[in-house]
Amino acid sequence: MKTLTSFLAITFLIISTAYTQRIPPNKPVIIKVTSTECNVCGLKAWDELKEAIELYEEEAIIMSVHPLELSLLFSNTSLEFVENMPQFFGTPTFYINREVQPFNFWLGNARGAIEAFQERQVIAHPFVNYTIEDDELKVEVKTEFLKRVTRPHHVSVFVVEDEITEDQSSRGPEDKHSKVLRTHMGENVFGTLLSEETIEANQQFVNNFSLPLAENWNPEKIEIVVIIWERNTDNYVIVNSNIATEPTALSTSTNFLETAQVGLTIQPTVLVDAGTVTVALPIALEDLNLSLVNALGQNMQTIFSGHLTQGNHSFDLNRSNLGANGLYFLVLEKAGSKLVQKVVLK
Repeated sequence: MKTLTSFLAITFLIISTAYTQRIPPNKPVIIKVTSTECNVCGLKAWDELKEAIELYEEEAIIMSVHPLELSLLFSNTSLEFVENMPQFFGTPTFYINREVQPFNFWLGNARGAIEAFQERQVIAHPFVNYTIEDDELKVEVKTEFLKRVTRPHHVSVFVVEDEITEDQSSRGPEDKHSKVLRTHMGENVFGTLLSEETIEANQQFVNNFSLPLAENWNPEKIEIVVIIWERNTDNYVIVNSNIATEPTALSTSTNFLETAQVGLTIQPTVLVDAGTVTVALPIALEDLNLSLVNALGQNMQTIFSGHLTQGNHSFDLNRSNLGANGLYFLVLEKAGSKLVQKVVLK
């Protein structure tokens, strides 16, 4: 009996470890409600937001929200977002999820609030991927429920831009604003209704969104924030959140190239002089297209197009034949399925 008990304990530990690796702890949302015309926002509150990013960016979503029309970074999304927040008394106001924080010492309380939210049982988790193609932002969210729920749940997708150079009262014209909420994707700020009725444990929802990129957005600084809300009468309560900080292939859908275990690599990943792209094919494939695209999804160079036999195939990239410095993507495509690898040109 002792041996059986030990075996069961070890089995449970293995299962629990695998579960923990697959589904991370809850991710809270830190919100600074602010304005470019607010003097106090550019002083202590400005420095505290920067410190919060340094301390908590891996554990929490961080957003800077501009709901006042006099702000140069105002958005209607920010206005509607703040209307759901309790005890808003003006700028600056800090929240962790929907709980307003004492301005003078909120940063000291943040660690405890973050850990308390992380320790809650994970009810639902959103997986998020996005890509930029032909100046259009495309996002796919797969929401997986781990626990049965009976209240309505919604999923929201927000476009956040990091490091916007804009005037700030008490700072000047050249400072960079961090984690600015630009807009939302979908019909409204509080997103797509997943279900008005009971959602069972292990039930999944896949939602796709698209939006043209605004001309004044920097695509290399775009981040996609997803929040799951529980609707309780007229209030929306944060259940969990997630973020994607770089474009990827939309991988929550079936991808033929991934299923076929096709490999796409580049060495080095930071291209100064020259590099080598390798395509590894377990089987021969026709109608393949290998290209280099910029952060806007624009094709900068077609590297190969056609049929490749089984095995490894190498292609040379010469830095002098490519575009300006910055973030680019190698894209291997066949009939809508894609593999994507990041490469930085210097």
